[in-house]
Amino acid sequence: MHRLLAVLVVLAIPGCPAPPSPAGTGAIDVEVRAGPVCPVETDPPDPDCAPRPVADAHVLVQPGDGRDIVVAQGMTDADGRLRLEVPTGDYVVFGAAVEGLMGTPEPISVSVGQNQTVPISLAYDTGIR
Repeated sequence: MHRLLAVLVVLAIPGCPAPPSPAGTGAIDVEVRAGPVCPVETDPPDPDCAPRPVADAHVLVQPGDGRDIVVAQGMTDADGRLRLEVPTGDYVVFGAAVEGLMGTPEPISVSVGQNQTVPISLAYDTGIR
């Protein structure tokens, strides 16, 4: 009992680091864009024809081992961006169907290490040709 109390007192002292998380965590920074925006691409590219951000896209993260569970999910902001915090490991990132866009983006496989942020891009097709 006295040892437990001593451990609790030491952990409560300001400046003492918290014990490390057993699994560790990282993040996936998702950028979602839709293109093409213009029916004809030019050389040099027209900046007004760059792929546009996709707001309110539902993004899901599942384990890379094929289990059919959702580890993390969220919706993109107005800039088509989203950060998802996940335990370290291997994952597959999916974009759900978005009204007005064709199909869904190709899933992206990603490995996330402890304290690592991995950037990925999901690309939707506008259907403009």
